[in-house]
Amino acid sequence: MLSSARFAVAIHALSVLAKNFGRGPVCSSFVASSVNTNPVVIRRLMGDLERAQLVSSAAGRTGGFALGRAPERISLADIYQAVEGNGIFKIHKVDPNSKCPIAAMIGKIITPPLQDAEIALQRSLATTSLKDVAQQL
Repeated sequence: MLSSARFAVAIHALSVLAKNFGRGPVCSSFVASSVNTNPVVIRRLMGDLERAQLVSSAAGRTGGFALGRAPERISLADIYQAVEGNGIFKIHKVDPNSKCPIAAMIGKIITPPLQDAEIALQRSLATTSLKDVAQQL
């Protein structure tokens, strides 16, 4: 299964922070209104981005989220890794029937091209920064 919408929502949310870069934290309600989602969704997503050190948070009435580093130092690959770290291609959720000759080999056969595709995706995303995105908004 391909990646979820979390990546696109993360880029959107971080673009809001990039447009406000250097002006203090942005509350989750403001970001959520731009994304058209619930602030809880944004806070959960920001948790993943904070663990990856892409954002920092400040608690309290004037708190919110701010970029953890300058937008030109955050690539789309960084964002992707923070929210979709497991990769876009999933192989069986449960072990396939080991008595089946196809099941015994399918993972070994398809893993290398899927890994190559993942590497190509990461390389492509690394060429675009959050600043590149925010400047076009």
